[in-house]
Amino acid sequence: MSAGASIVRETGRGAVDLAERARIADGKKTRMGMIYAILAAPSLGLAFGLLSVVVGKWPFNLQAPTGGFAIVALLQVPFGVIAIAIFSVVSGTWREPIRLLGHPVSWWSLFVAVGGFVGDLCFAIASGLIGGALGGAIGGLAGVVGAVIAGILYREKILRWSTIVGLACLGVGVYLAVSGGTITAPTHGIYLVVGLCVMFVAVLTWGFETFAISAGTDLLPAEGFLWWRAFLELILANGLLFVLFPMARKMAVDVWTDPQLLAFGGVIGFGWAIWMIMGYYIGVSYAGAVRGGVLTNTLAFFFIAFFSLTVYGEPFSAVVVVGTVVMAVGALFIVSEPIKYIARRRGR
Repeated sequence: MSAGASIVRETGRGAVDLAERARIADGKKTRMGMIYAILAAPSLGLAFGLLSVVVGKWPFNLQAPTGGFAIVALLQVPFGVIAIAIFSVVSGTWREPIRLLGHPVSWWSLFVAVGGFVGDLCFAIASGLIGGALGGAIGGLAGVVGAVIAGILYREKILRWSTIVGLACLGVGVYLAVSGGTITAPTHGIYLVVGLCVMFVAVLTWGFETFAISAGTDLLPAEGFLWWRAFLELILANGLLFVLFPMARKMAVDVWTDPQLLAFGGVIGFGWAIWMIMGYYIGVSYAGAVRGGVLTNTLAFFFIAFFSLTVYGEPFSAVVVVGTVVMAVGALFIVSEPIKYIARRRGR
């Protein structure tokens, strides 16, 4: 009798130890994802900050919105696909995209690619109207949209006092950024309003993409998913560009015969790919759409605004800088977990 009780106690203790180890491992994975999400942010800031400057120059300024469409299809995505291909070969995961073809939900990659393409295209078009600084400040809301969608569908409890404070900071930050950005924007009046509306469409589609990537990496191998998400965007972008915009053919010749534009494309595409690999497919898949998505989006777009105002020479606005800083602080509040809340979760 006592021997049986001892076995039961040991079995129960072993189960508790395994659960504790699983909890610790999950916590380490989440923290690692958050670190990668933070580290990825400056790369997108450099890439899209440059994109917002180049989209207003020759040959992309010959026709709107063809120029914004062309810079995504001809520079950003092709060089991004090259960078992701290099990553796949170096990391030894080049077989994963092939294996993914037979997966029952491989179509999810197309869904994510469409969302990402629409977001990228809207940002490129909007940045030519409102500038990269204002576009970056507004784009930081994409992480919150993805977090809300994931919280609702995954039934994750994200409504805490820290979340409310974070959302309030985001609201104040956006208000400050828009107030300061409208003064220094390259256009005004109806063009500015159109640019703001297009940017908010980008926020919504990127938010859905953030959730879709979080869900997709739960179902599909992340490396293969990453490749097809970028490659399908390449096919979509170039197919639609050359079919819908005859002017794109001349732009393509001008772009691919200009060494400086190709160098710009390398910076934009490789920076975007680094952010995709580290921020989306490691950050979001490890830390989730709430923590990883909010961090990688809000901080990345903070750096887009900051680099646009400092490195890339847009008219400086202290109000926009303060607004983006407040938004970044709000994101940190949203992803933080109060000590009492953590204790309750661990005590379950």
